Amino acid sequence: MRISTSMLNQDAVNGILADETQVAQTQAELSTGKSINSPSDNPVGEVQLLQLNNTNAQNTQYISNGQAANTNLTLEEQALSTSTTTLQSIRDLVVEANSGQNSQADLQAIATQISSLESSLQGTANSQNAQGQYLFAGYSSSTQPFVRASSGAIAYLGDAGTSSVAINSGTSVQTGDPGSSVFMNIPGGNGTFSTAASTSTTGTGVVDAGSVQDAADWVPGQYTITFSSPTAYTVTNAAGTQVASGIYDSTQGGEVAFNGVEVGITGAPAAGDTFTVSPSTKQSVFETLDNLISSLNNAGGSSAARAQLSSSLGTSLQQIDQSLDQITNVSANVGARINLISSTANAVNTNSTTVSTQISNISDLDYASASAQYSQELVALQAAEQSYAAIDGLSLFKVLAGG
Repeated sequence: MRISTSMLNQDAVNGILADETQVAQTQAELSTGKSINSPSDNPVGEVQLLQLNNTNAQNTQYISNGQAANTNLTLEEQALSTSTTTLQSIRDLVVEANSGQNSQADLQAIATQISSLESSLQGTANSQNAQGQYLFAGYSSSTQPFVRASSGAIAYLGDAGTSSVAINSGTSVQTGDPGSSVFMNIPGGNGTFSTAASTSTTGTGVVDAGSVQDAADWVPGQYTITFSSPTAYTVTNAAGTQVASGIYDSTQGGEVAFNGVEVGITGAPAAGDTFTVSPSTKQSVFETLDNLISSLNNAGGSSAARAQLSSSLGTSLQQIDQSLDQITNVSANVGARINLISSTANAVNTNSTTVSTQISNISDLDYASASAQYSQELVALQAAEQSYAAIDGLSLFKVLAGG
């Protein structure tokens, strides 16, 4: 095979172009600080970087989700704590009202204080975050959840929705609780049944919240305890069928027992007085407080009226305690979610640091090595160019002419 002068020239040019390409690539690496500036630089490394960067983007989103959820839950936790304090203050006032030492004016003054505290509780239930979203409105976060309706009752305008966000690849956390699960749907009475004194009682008997002694024997239904005399009673069901009877003796505890439950009655019931036992229903804390305020404002001055009030206040105390229990349960759940976010964020941050280190190991440039390489490549390029220039100037005719 003959090797022509043009072939030699082309080989030299190709070598120079290859050297220039390598110098340009090294120069680009030094300029960006990255060893991979295009997929062709390191195809395998580029694929790894895509996967690692995607993981890092997910970690960043998880951390952002956790921070937003933590902010919302912390605000909710504070609101629940404030609600608990408010209800405990109301409870103290109910105990004061039930001392038997208050005049009608005193009871009305207590009612006014409770009304003010109820307004404060409503304000807390309508708490908002920094974006103006209501904490306890469910999905309807732009709608004020608790409003005083034209009927006079406080209505819930939110919904039962709960939003969740992912805080790592396998864990989501609920970012709030709807008002329906915090301030509404609170079990009445002792959670199984509710007791009440008839408004027509003439004695001074006071009924307590009662308790379940044997759940297997309890038959839910409407029951009436009727005193045929100050010391004798019968218990009938909704059909009027007698289910129990007994002798009432307040010195022995005054317990009326039937169908696996006990209801305590104190004081001195009169013949014809009745007390009811009804299946527990659910109501809002605001309905409880409205009923409480009404009972205090309308309390009579007679012994019988005060006994009726005492029974009513006992029911209110039980309802307030149920409300406090419900808020406490929600608070415990919120605290658990905040702890979960914290522990998960630590793991995500650790993973993010590890991934960032891997990305750095693959893509970051070793400046010392690259600088030395650049110097060598530049010297090689310059030498190739000078050699080509010298060789390109030689020819047989120039030699002959010189001779």
